[in-house]
Amino acid sequence: MRDRATLLRVREAGRRGRSGPVTVRYLPVAGEDRCLVAYAIGKRTGTAVVRNRIRRRLRPLVDELALTGTLPSGALLVSAAAPVAAAPFDDVRRHLGQAVARAVGADRP
Repeated sequence: MRDRATLLRVREAGRRGRSGPVTVRYLPVAGEDRCLVAYAIGKRTGTAVVRNRIRRRLRPLVDELALTGTLPSGALLVSAAAPVAAAPFDDVRRHLGQAVARAVGADRP
C-alpha cells in the first residue's frame, strides 16, 4: 500500500480481526485485483529494533498467505504487539491467519 489516503481509509473504515497479539484491518478496494498490505507497528511496541523484527517476522507470513490464495483482494493493515517478536513462528502464523479470517468475515456465520 503506497498512498496515505488508502491507509487512512483502511484504518478508519476497515473491518477488524484480532487473534492474540496480531490485529488486521481489511477494506475491499474497488477496482483492485490484488491485496495491498501495510504494517503498523507503533512506538509503544518497543524500540526500532523490536518493531523491525516484528515486521520482518510478519512479511513472509503474509507472503505465504498470498501464495496460498488466503488473502482477498483489497487492502490489509497488519499490526502486532511486542510478544510477536519472541513468539514461536508457528504461533504467529496461526494468529495472523485467524486475524485475517476474522477481518474478512470468513469465520462469521
